[in-house]
Amino acid sequence: MMEAVAELAMTGAATVVAAMATDAWQSARTRAAALLGRGDEEQRELAETRLERAAAEVEAADPGDRDEVRRRIAAAWQVRLMDLVEAHPETEAELRRVIEELSGRLPAAQQSWVQHITAEGQGSVAQGVMFGNIINHRAAPE
Repeated sequence: MMEAVAELAMTGAATVVAAMATDAWQSARTRAAALLGRGDEEQRELAETRLERAAAEVEAADPGDRDEVRRRIAAAWQVRLMDLVEAHPETEAELRRVIEELSGRLPAAQQSWVQHITAEGQGSVAQGVMFGNIINHRAAPE
């Protein structure tokens, strides 16, 4: 369960951050702030302020540094979204709807995908990643 929540939060954070500095940003900010506010106007405004500050940071970054800035910001929002879904499981379905809606509005270059690969065997492992993360989980001993 925890892994599924982490993946959902990662996808949600990546989607919202990908929308920063695009035409989809206003909608992304509004939907994400409403989700995080959960009906509390003060919390919604706080989330909106944080999102605007993050978007300004992305826009102010040198073009060569933007991917790193986006990764750092996405990691922070992933934690916030994980905390939200863990504390209020009923928000999971709404987060999925937000991701689906926003993903369709992003330019093709800003859309993100999650790939799951299962490999078995003994020996050395070499891995590489561009613009993302690798998360390894050990299989339970048989």
